Amino acid sequence: MTVKTKTLRKHCRALGVNLIGTPSAALTLQRRPNRPGQHGAGRRAKLSPFAMQLMETQKLKHYYGVTAKQLKRYYDRASKSKEQTNVFMVQLLERRLDNMVYRMGFSPTLRAARQMVVHRHILVNGKNVNKPSMEVRVGDEITVRDRSKGIEKYKEWFELSEQQLGYIERDGSKMTGKLLQIPAREEIPIQVEDHLVVEYMAL
Repeated sequence: MTVKTKTLRKHCRALGVNLIGTPSAALTLQRRPNRPGQHGAGRRAKLSPFAMQLMETQKLKHYYGVTAKQLKRYYDRASKSKEQTNVFMVQLLERRLDNMVYRMGFSPTLRAARQMVVHRHILVNGKNVNKPSMEVRVGDEITVRDRSKGIEKYKEWFELSEQQLGYIERDGSKMTGKLLQIPAREEIPIQVEDHLVVEYMAL
């Protein structure tokens, strides 16, 4: 297990949710539900409103692998839209290319999806891209480039993926995925009180 993975699992235990999305991380939470550290098994103190806002913000950052600066940009864009700020912010994050690659089952983790994008294994509408933050639009088709389809682990990842989301279409024979629609907030599989994130970002 890498240092990065160990750190992510500590964050999962600290925040009480599976931020990685893998079965092994879920098993870690099941076996070790307490917070990490000497006093992790103790009763959790009641959190202040600010602490709750901060915790939910940390969850959202870890779910999508973004920095505080990047999250602020998404918040700023969402706050200027006519849509509900918290919902639109999450929809924007959900449609990042690295996250879509993960949701469509091309990789078992967001981190692996990001590596696939950065190393140019992914095509969007037939064009090679290497920007994880690219915004995927409705109708965009994502696939693994032809030269990479022969990589065994990529084929296994796609075949074994169990994610089934109503806003995504997968074609196993072509190894492609497509965003069918902007997902409703309740469809997006993250456990975050995103209205608290907006309150925190507005401070």
